[in-house]
Amino acid sequence: MATLKDMLQEMISIEGIRTAVLVGRDGFVIEGTSRAGRLNTEDVGAVISTGIGSSEVIGRELKVGDLLQGMFEYSAGVIVMVLVGTDAVLALVADLNTNLGNIRYQLKKRVPLIEKAL
Repeated sequence: MATLKDMLQEMISIEGIRTAVLVGRDGFVIEGTSRAGRLNTEDVGAVISTGIGSSEVIGRELKVGDLLQGMFEYSAGVIVMVLVGTDAVLALVADLNTNLGNIRYQLKKRVPLIEKAL
């Protein structure tokens, strides 16, 4: 069976995905990898955890249901976040011109496997 590290390495081998980080809801990084090399895991974990929490509040306040996936577009890339079970969040950083449909497909296919490996 593949390790979490292996699964995240596979994610960044997908064209356009630069970084894959699995973060606990407590803000601690469980595992992460990046094409750019070293990640500042402490900062990444805290920011992702806070961002997901805020996004969940927005959904509740606007009465649109539970958060399934979040996406933020910035001038130099896209961040896609998805819940992994009840205790973790997978965040991907991708290039602006990346096929977001393919990223969503890959997440749908791979998140259950990541959840099982937790």
